[in-house]
Amino acid sequence: MTMQDAASREALQKEIDAIHWYHEFDFGDGLRAVSVSQADDHRRIWRFIESELDKIDFAGKRVLEIGCWDGYWSFYAERRGAARVLATDDVSQNWASGQGLRLAKQLLKSNVEINQSVSIYEASKLNETFDIIICLGVYYHLVDPFAGFAEVRHLMHDDSIAIFEGDATLELRPDTYYWDMSDSSKSCFVPTQWGLNHMLKTAYMNVVAQSWMRPPPAFKLNVDPAHLIGFTGALEPSGFAPLKHRERILTVTKAFSGENPLHPYKPPFNLAKFDTRWK
Repeated sequence: MTMQDAASREALQKEIDAIHWYHEFDFGDGLRAVSVSQADDHRRIWRFIESELDKIDFAGKRVLEIGCWDGYWSFYAERRGAARVLATDDVSQNWASGQGLRLAKQLLKSNVEINQSVSIYEASKLNETFDIIICLGVYYHLVDPFAGFAEVRHLMHDDSIAIFEGDATLELRPDTYYWDMSDSSKSCFVPTQWGLNHMLKTAYMNVVAQSWMRPPPAFKLNVDPAHLIGFTGALEPSGFAPLKHRERILTVTKAFSGENPLHPYKPPFNLAKFDTRWK
């Protein structure tokens, strides 16, 4: 390496270091972006997410990521062979400037498309459908998660899947939710597994696969077995204490159309377009 190359590399690393990164990247040639936000905890979550996404076939698919931040999972989808990837975020809704995503695209020589003015609450304005929608670490920050899920459904065709990841809890009665609007930067919405699946079905999505990051050993879960996929723990009612347990859960859904028994009346958010009773 010449002195000129070393100086250029040093200048580029300084440009990388000036950005407030959430995700981490190894750009090669010794250039790295390091997370400044609870990196150890997030690395565990990222390993969990990647182990689950590795089960999904991205080859030749049109992929949308909602709430992409620095775009790690958009670039992941591209590496997995996606035909097209659109990375979206609303930079007014987080502490990032959006510079990380753009610089990472440049350094990775990526073809990922970028739109940083898309809120999940207005995602349907994209006015197109995708084969795979990735929405990781988003729903539990929303003051109206159902509105967000409905917007995602409008971006799905009949064979689309949407992948959601976020907080859930094992310590509430299944037909209840933890909802605290005092600090949306944290987990203002934490569903039970049953409650999350119920809400997704209300948005015309069926759960086809679901995994907890770290299910406690021998835990007892008061949940309708019909809503569990691949679960082998004890199903016994138990007492309910104040919410203490939060764990990450990743959920894969598939769009459906037709009569939805969870809607005896015409549903909101233009979801009626997916129901044969209102066509």
